[in-house]
Amino acid sequence: MLLDALNRQDTLTVKDLLTEGGDGECQWEMSESRASTADLPQAKIYYCSFCLRPSDEVAKLVAGHGRIFICDESIATCNDYILTGKSDRPPRAPLEEAPTERLLSLLKPIEETVAGKSNQLQSAVETLRSRRVSWAHIGQALGISRQAAWERFS
Repeated sequence: MLLDALNRQDTLTVKDLLTEGGDGECQWEMSESRASTADLPQAKIYYCSFCLRPSDEVAKLVAGHGRIFICDESIATCNDYILTGKSDRPPRAPLEEAPTERLLSLLKPIEETVAGKSNQLQSAVETLRSRRVSWAHIGQALGISRQAAWERFS
């Protein structure tokens, strides 16, 4: 399980994925490259993109592409759902119940996650354009017009 691997190692990447083998069992596929918050500047606090816990409140935080992070607790919850279809872990309180100061402190990490995904989207579009994929095809894939795709990404 992902949590077991996380406990054995300090670094994992999004490429450390579960894959389904020919017999229907899940197996580990470990990538060569690794990324963790240890690879990032340590003065900064990073946040789990799923539960919004800060890196100083979790045991481990895995760094993915596009400034997306996941903590060991969120991974454990995912493992519970994958294995049993439910989780016995207590859910985090909804944002509506969070104190104002907590919500204000979360705005920047949420914005950084959005910006990271935007950068990843820009890179994907640039790769498609380098392969001579038309703006019409890119726009269609995004559900927008050719002109809107061109204006947004060029």
